[in-house]
Amino acid sequence: MTRKSDALNKKILFPIDLVYLWIDGSSPDFRKTKAKYLRAAGKDDSKYVDATKDQIFRDNDELKYSLRSVEKNAPWINHIYIVTGFGQVPNWLDTKNPRVTIVPQESILPADASPVFNSCAIEASLAKIPDLAEHFVLANDDMFFNAPISPDYFFDACGVAKFRAIYRKDGRKIDDKKSLYSILLYNAARAIDDAFGVDLYNYKSSHGMDPYIKSSMIECDENSKLAERLDATRYHRFRDTGDVHRLIFNLYDIVRGRARVIRVHSRHIGHNVVFDFLYNLIHYVSVRDSVFYCRDAIESNVLSCNAKIVCINDGVDTTDKNITNNKKFFETKFPNKSEFEK
Repeated sequence: MTRKSDALNKKILFPIDLVYLWIDGSSPDFRKTKAKYLRAAGKDDSKYVDATKDQIFRDNDELKYSLRSVEKNAPWINHIYIVTGFGQVPNWLDTKNPRVTIVPQESILPADASPVFNSCAIEASLAKIPDLAEHFVLANDDMFFNAPISPDYFFDACGVAKFRAIYRKDGRKIDDKKSLYSILLYNAARAIDDAFGVDLYNYKSSHGMDPYIKSSMIECDENSKLAERLDATRYHRFRDTGDVHRLIFNLYDIVRGRARVIRVHSRHIGHNVVFDFLYNLIHYVSVRDSVFYCRDAIESNVLSCNAKIVCINDGVDTTDKNITNNKKFFETKFPNKSEFEK
């Protein structure tokens, strides 16, 4: 079945692009430049602890396997954009493939803002990608399509985004004990509250692939209250407590009636066997519809997981064993080269 016919069968008559953020943090140029700007920013400043460690920028070839998952489970994807920086291109990527475009970060950021080491700054600028479709999905390189998935997982036939959100009771509470991530989510909701008087503090994305609408992003820059926050974010080289998370765009679409919230629950694993089982059973439907998030694919038994989207997160707590296990998993799950590889 062709990508076009598959989309038609699901009554999605518009193209949907896929955007990745990718960087190889092990390259000498990247490390040298990062160290330079860290010194200028004040490396010991606690604001940057959550956003500067080497693991945040590590490349374990996840993108290669994520693209294999696109070919296998989401062949209807129209075009793929890989936003990167420092002249980097994955050495295995077939750049002659007409469905893939490398997007240097400096081509979408303000001229005097690059380079940045801040995903929030880049995500705030995605609408600047030339020829990007009106409807697109954003992914990190550690996310992949675990099973066949249709376009209507992300959008309905009218182009309304399906935003999968986790509900949190304490979204309005902010203090020094909150993680940087929680602060960025709060900032996004606060910006929407200030602009429209709508309380959406209790939503957060499910750490998976989320749907976005390009014209909504452009409109956010035309709103003075939102634009001020977005502009400040674009100029922060490292994640900062003043940044807004990309959640701001999802919340804007909710306010404008361009997104429908699907409440999901994260699958519980690794806590208590009985508790995990009961929790996942009680919330079966919303757990099934959520992204499966883990650190180690083998220990978490992802091969038996039926989630459509999986995120195998590489963070500061990831061990060498986790990396080895994840490599084994990827080679088992997606052993065949895709059209995107040389």
